[in-house]
Amino acid sequence: MEIRDYTGGDENEIIKLFELVFGKPMPIAYWRWRFKDNPCNKYAIKLMWNEQKLIGHYAVSPVLLDVAGKQQLTGLSMTTMTHPEYTGLGIFQQLSEALYKDMMQIHGMTAVWGFPNNNSHRGFIKNLDWKDITTIPMMSCDVAVITAKKSASLSIVTKFTTQHEDLHTGIFNNYSVKVKRSTEYLNWRYINNPSNKYVILENTSGDEGFVVLKEFQLSGKKKQLDIVEWCFAGNERITKVVLQHLAALFPAEEYEKFNIWIPLKDGRHLSFEKLGFSNGLPVTYFGIRSFASQTVESADNWWFQLGDSDVY
Repeated sequence: MEIRDYTGGDENEIIKLFELVFGKPMPIAYWRWRFKDNPCNKYAIKLMWNEQKLIGHYAVSPVLLDVAGKQQLTGLSMTTMTHPEYTGLGIFQQLSEALYKDMMQIHGMTAVWGFPNNNSHRGFIKNLDWKDITTIPMMSCDVAVITAKKSASLSIVTKFTTQHEDLHTGIFNNYSVKVKRSTEYLNWRYINNPSNKYVILENTSGDEGFVVLKEFQLSGKKKQLDIVEWCFAGNERITKVVLQHLAALFPAEEYEKFNIWIPLKDGRHLSFEKLGFSNGLPVTYFGIRSFASQTVESADNWWFQLGDSDVY
């Protein structure tokens, strides 16, 4: 068995292994978008081979963090896979240590972070020296409890501009750690995504800001709406206006719930509670292995949203 770096064409075997491990296909367009065509113009992928057979894979998606006003290149931990015939051989740990070494020494990355699931969380903490930042409950609200009322000041956006980048920087400048939502990043993440479709609304009158929305549906149930980005100043008035507008666009007859992540100590959390949101399932692990700074290990320093996770 041998660990090698990704080379062009290996993606064909990677997507085959993905379908074998997870029981569903990964479109090649998504793989290229996420791992090769990201705004950082870097990729960090380690593969374990048994001769010509791909038996293990670990990749991170390069992401710029804004840490105390300075940009740091980091990696969002993503697809970890071991061929079912080769489990129990420590392949994941071997790939991880090889990948993390390259992240530090070759790519100059300062941390790897992400959202381990229930199956992988213990391994990340016990074997890979990760630290828990926090656990994140889903905040949800029944659409039926929100009064539907359209606002003339909210309109659909088809492309992000520097104005949206500046808004996000200004509104969340009290958080010392957050994903750098540059214009390029926002367009890559939400406009150019080959697999998911998002609706983007902005408010340009009064309290300026924007939201990014993604709908999904569980089998046999009404649709739900994930608020994957919420970029508004923390006052109840604009929160109410935007949610009422969403209730008019995504009515209770068709939509069951609105969902969002909001850090517990953020003032917006209380505004959403007042309007009918409450914490529930799923609860998501949020962890990190920092190569440089303890600043990124504290939950109090982070502004995070659903859109920071590749799941949404």
